[in-house]
Amino acid sequence: MKVSVYEEESTSVFVPKDESMRETIDIKPTVQSASDVANPAIMSKIRYLSEPFQKQAYSPLQFIVEGDIVKGTIQKVEDDILWIESNDMITEIKIAKIEDVLWRGQPFNTRS
Repeated sequence: MKVSVYEEESTSVFVPKDESMRETIDIKPTVQSASDVANPAIMSKIRYLSEPFQKQAYSPLQFIVEGDIVKGTIQKVEDDILWIESNDMITEIKIAKIEDVLWRGQPFNTRS
């Protein structure tokens, strides 16, 4: 049995219009100001203090935030946000705004 196969050539022609609209996308580089970037030393302290044992052992903490003191315990850390519980209220703070972390009135030091 013989089968004949025919190849068909497409006759469609695409002609671009002269009036073609082009979409332009303006890409702006993201620049973070110094006030948006967390201090690595503060971030290290917060990561350490957010571990389950440390949450219990080092409680309550004091966070110096733009000159004010926020006292409480760490509830959660996610990306650049820290949640602190104090008096049954939860406060959300950007980590970049935290100037220092105190325990018992002294700057907390992760090194013994």
